[in-house]
Amino acid sequence: MIDTPGGDTPDEAAAPIPAPLRPRRRWIAAVLSSLVPGLGHLVAGRRRLAALFGLPVVALVVGAAVALAALGPVRFAASFVEPEVLWALLGVQAALIAWRLAAMASSVLDPLLPRPGRRDLLPIALLVAFIVAPQGWALAVTNAVRETADAVFVGDDVPSGAWVPPSPSPGATAVPGLTPPAGASPSPTPGPERITVLVIGVDAGVGRRTFLTDTMVVASLDPVAGTVSLVSVPRDTVDVPLPGGGTFAEKINSLVSYARRNPAQFPGSSAEGQDVLMAALGELLQVRIDYYAQVSLGGFVYVIDKLGGIDVNVARGFCDASYDEYGYTRGFSITKGRHHLDGSAALAYARVRHPAGESDFTRAARQQEILSGVRDAVVKGRFLDDPIGLLEALSRAVKTDIPRSMVPDLAVWASRVGRDQTYRAVIAHPLVRSGFDGRGSIQVPDLEAIGALAARLFTEPGTLPPDDLKAPAPLPGKATTGGVGGCRPNPTPQPTPKPTATPTGGATPTPSPTDPTPTAPPPTPEPTPTPTDPTPAP
Repeated sequence: MIDTPGGDTPDEAAAPIPAPLRPRRRWIAAVLSSLVPGLGHLVAGRRRLAALFGLPVVALVVGAAVALAALGPVRFAASFVEPEVLWALLGVQAALIAWRLAAMASSVLDPLLPRPGRRDLLPIALLVAFIVAPQGWALAVTNAVRETADAVFVGDDVPSGAWVPPSPSPGATAVPGLTPPAGASPSPTPGPERITVLVIGVDAGVGRRTFLTDTMVVASLDPVAGTVSLVSVPRDTVDVPLPGGGTFAEKINSLVSYARRNPAQFPGSSAEGQDVLMAALGELLQVRIDYYAQVSLGGFVYVIDKLGGIDVNVARGFCDASYDEYGYTRGFSITKGRHHLDGSAALAYARVRHPAGESDFTRAARQQEILSGVRDAVVKGRFLDDPIGLLEALSRAVKTDIPRSMVPDLAVWASRVGRDQTYRAVIAHPLVRSGFDGRGSIQVPDLEAIGALAARLFTEPGTLPPDDLKAPAPLPGKATTGGVGGCRPNPTPQPTPKPTATPTGGATPTPSPTDPTPTAPPPTPEPTPTPTDPTPAP
């Protein structure tokens, strides 16, 4: 018996199809083929066409399953930031749209069935929309990922790593590992060494004319021990050493702007200036900083919102009646406990420093808690709630020179490092000494003490830092949105009015030499935001 080209026998091809079954057979096959190419042909008995349309799809699914099993879900998903993978995915999706349309059309135009008429145009249009709309959305998401990756990962356009002076000054003390040989660059593949990233929060946005790095957190991943160490550097730190023996005398949060205005003083640096800040903080901490990740102030709000908010542990509540930014125009307050914060609340929690008991140092500790909250939200998959919105927010808010090829490995390590494997420190008194001079309110570093702290925090790979640097355990209870809101200033006490004596007839009132009613004491002035050190280090 000889098959026809469609895979049916001559008897089957010649057998008439009952009229009531014709439309049902056409549309059942068309719907199935639009879902899975070849499935409709298989149901209709067209085996060769089923194999023609179905086998490529089966091969694609099997290949993706093998890759997922081999790489693991985290590494597999993170690999989609690489440009080659993204372009290949865009091509596969475009081809899949065309393949599904062809399979559907083949079922609709089955030669064993009568040719479609005018009344078939509407169901055909619905099937085309059924194929193109969701697949087009997937194409849009993939393209958004590609555009976001191009905007966020700038390491392909500029050299990665900290700035290295062309020739160190004679007599300058070299920092081990900070100055690589000429022409060397960090390896794109993480090895057993620490991977250290400078996280920069930039106070530059709408209505702001400055570019100040008011948040500087050095995060170091130990891939051997499976831990991450965080240390925050005060923005008002001055007299920070530079590679080659120099010193940056001004506040460290202005170094990026200074490097941009004076590129001739940093030959070989990038035009952006982040590499100079990396080199300075690396010299201060006596560690090599490999990459940076920069987050803008305004974009931070949108990123947190697109993640669906974050959960944080608030060790101590406070009220700042003067806070007036990004959604809180009448102050900001938060109570002790475990809270779920949206973008505006998270930004306020990370920026407030004026209430009694709060300062730049306590704010730095809160910023580290924010970073832990963001990591937890990403690991829990909250980015899937609004992937396109999150990608748009990231493209406006985040920039890094981390090579894309490192992202899969970093994602796997980050997914395994939780709060129990996190160690934190803030450079505060007595590691810095408060002062005030022509530069304003400043923090003068004790270089030896800071180096000792960094040595305890950034240990050799495979060695755990001491337990006293371990991040606090999560507070009990479920994170809630309550206890977060505005804050009104306390009313200023008014003095009690002095009583007026009423004279009696015929008598001459004699004024009393003393006033028996005491007046209220003047209000206590608010504490200075920057704490002072009563015993400055020599």
